[in-house]
Amino acid sequence: MSILKLWLLCTIFLAIKMWANALVQAYARFHYRQFVNPEDTSLVGQLMGKPCLPTTQEHSLVQRGDRCWRNDLENIPMFLLIALGYGLLGGSVAWGAVYLGIFAIARIAHTLFYLAGLQPWRFLAYLVGVGATGAVAVHSLALILRP
Repeated sequence: MSILKLWLLCTIFLAIKMWANALVQAYARFHYRQFVNPEDTSLVGQLMGKPCLPTTQEHSLVQRGDRCWRNDLENIPMFLLIALGYGLLGGSVAWGAVYLGIFAIARIAHTLFYLAGLQPWRFLAYLVGVGATGAVAVHSLALILRP
């Protein structure tokens, strides 16, 4: 498989992971019938046939999912851009698979640990992802600077 196909596969897996996080947030909103937007409270109450009370604060699981989502947005695009550059520069498929695989596994683990509130595992998963980003960046620089 080419490095660009691996990159796209990793991108798809990370998108699915992020959508799963969004589904967890939606589940929590519907399960606890807590919505910060009055129009959502009204609509869901009508659809479910059960009253929903507006709230000023999201359920804690929704808040945790939101913070996880923001962390993804700080880390995933940067990695994917650098990894794409690595692939376009003709980087090794074997090393690319290592970088992409480690990063994807680390981000999936980070999300699971974040939603479950498990430290220090969340931090360690974050560090592994940052390490993969740094490694592919250094390898990309080496490809750029090679004679």
